[in-house]
Amino acid sequence: MKNCLITLSFLVPFSISLLKAQLTMVPGYMISAKGDTLKGEVKINPKKDIDNFSKVFFKDASGVQKNYKPAKVKGYGFANRHFVSITEKDESMFCERLTEGAIILYKSAFEASSAGETTKELIWYLFKEGDKKLTEVKETKFRKQIMEWMSGSAGLANDYEDGKTFNESAAIEVIKKYNSWKKENP
Repeated sequence: MKNCLITLSFLVPFSISLLKAQLTMVPGYMISAKGDTLKGEVKINPKKDIDNFSKVFFKDASGVQKNYKPAKVKGYGFANRHFVSITEKDESMFCERLTEGAIILYKSAFEASSAGETTKELIWYLFKEGDKKLTEVKETKFRKQIMEWMSGSAGLANDYEDGKTFNESAAIEVIKKYNSWKKENP
């Protein structure tokens, strides 16, 4: 019994410090529903990145802390990551903006349960100015899909190698090249 108490006296503080280490406040910003950009801190959990897609815990410069759902703010960001509130199929969600320019690539994540097992599911979306809604990426046919989007410079899509799974970093690179080209060739 004495050994058990000694072990617990070491484990409890250690466990609490681990929990605190997971949740971290980092410098960031939030865009209010009115469009105002507020500077402050965003609480993140590096071990559970999926939380970034469902809510944001924001502490403003005056110290006021509050949780926000995607329907209540326009977006937020921290450490070169930018999340935008988007409503798709009557459901609000935060999508991470992976590119900027003529074509925008977004990523969304959610938890799915099947047979008692929870998994992280990712969905990517394309958007261009003038569109009214997001277009879901066809993961195994992305090259063909992006060629249609890259009017005037569809050859850039050849830099993306199609495979059975979607390659996010390669897609970002191809879209960035196109956006740079489009900026120079309006």
